Amino acid sequence: MLDSAPTYSATSSFNSVAARIKSVRMQLGLSRKGFEIQTGISANTLQSWESGKNHLTNKGANKLLLALKKLGLNCSVEWLLYGEGLTPRINASEAESWQEDERILKEVMFFESNNPSSIVYLVRDDSMQPYYELGDYVAGSVRSSSQAEKLIGSNCIVTLDSGITLLRRLSQDNQERFNLYSTNLETKVENAFVMDCHIQRIAQVIWHRSCSRCPF
Repeated sequence: MLDSAPTYSATSSFNSVAARIKSVRMQLGLSRKGFEIQTGISANTLQSWESGKNHLTNKGANKLLLALKKLGLNCSVEWLLYGEGLTPRINASEAESWQEDERILKEVMFFESNNPSSIVYLVRDDSMQPYYELGDYVAGSVRSSSQAEKLIGSNCIVTLDSGITLLRRLSQDNQERFNLYSTNLETKVENAFVMDCHIQRIAQVIWHRSCSRCPF
């Protein structure tokens, strides 16, 4: 469950500073080199932050936030460092972000109240286009791995035994293992296709909230 205030806690999607740094770069649609050209922050520095090799200090976080602001992405230091507060938004004022997030929160809480065992997932890449765009929210009711066969061919939120949570379409080649694949064949994200995977938990997407301000 989410808190009653219009903020978000860290989820499995953004459970580390490194993952959050990578997600904001992807939200801008920039490679590390492209980010360097646009902001002056070197690709090597960015890679060290995204891999977790080097810890992001407060000074580094403020430098990164200033760079993101110049590129039109509103992001808070609380979200970047701790995964708390408003999620990043492109080309929106702080007031607009609060209003939009508050509306989304109410919808999420309504869904969760009617589906006690649920997963809410923030789409953070282009892997499932044209069905879901960057910044959209999707949700579903959790089912056990033994029920996964009933969801073959469906778009699902899947947590693997490794702990990674992905939004993918489910398929199956044999009786024991499953395959996950992206609907966007041109995507370059990691884990676009996951073969012969063991599923820890799974939820078919039955709720979708499009982000009205997402430019993609």
